[in-house]
Amino acid sequence: MSQLQVTDLKVQFGALRAVDGLSFDVREGEILCLLGPNGAGKSTTLDLICGKTAADSGSILFNGQEVSGMLEFRRARLGIGRKFQVPSVYKELTVAENMSIARSRRPGVLRALSCLALTDAAQTGDILELVNLDGKARALAGNLSHGETQWLEIAMLLAQDSRLILMDEPTAGMTVRETERTAEIFRSLSGSHTLIVVEHDMSFVRTVADRIIVMNRGAMLAEGTIAEIEADEAVKTAYLGH
Repeated sequence: MSQLQVTDLKVQFGALRAVDGLSFDVREGEILCLLGPNGAGKSTTLDLICGKTAADSGSILFNGQEVSGMLEFRRARLGIGRKFQVPSVYKELTVAENMSIARSRRPGVLRALSCLALTDAAQTGDILELVNLDGKARALAGNLSHGETQWLEIAMLLAQDSRLILMDEPTAGMTVRETERTAEIFRSLSGSHTLIVVEHDMSFVRTVADRIIVMNRGAMLAEGTIAEIEADEAVKTAYLGH
């Protein structure tokens, strides 16, 4: 069953058509990776889905509901979560406090922290264990490694009950071990969460992707499994190289 349906999506910045008639579906629980050269429109596609950027035309259905005209925060409340290239966490707060803010439905950091005692500690602990941060609840977020900070942001999206998670180059700057652990986290989320991932690390993509879409000049160039994509002559010319 398709959780997300993107149809004829278009957006233009000046003379640049960043996304040009893009259409695709994503099944619930699937990990879809978006590949393509720089400027292909991958990150802009994520921006359009989460509401950071408004589409000029086209349709975005999430669980059958049209969201293309919704503000970003309303899409987030429906279960669309976005992780950007640079982690967005409160470095001066602990891991547990960051999780409390993520779980809170009350606006403002102070209001969220006032509800810390009411946070479901068991569920928070389960999420932190899943992202390899068990035992770090009392650590300051600013003292985490780069990879751990990325995992905390993923944990915060899970705490918000994001069912569709959009990730932009999640392994950038990670060590080999952190990248391997991130792949394990992604595979553990497969089935229960839907992930759309922009990534350049092909070994990581091979490990996590259920399906791949290759973009070029704002449009879909190819779609399929990793084997099908690597055998596609158009993809080799545009992106992977011969």
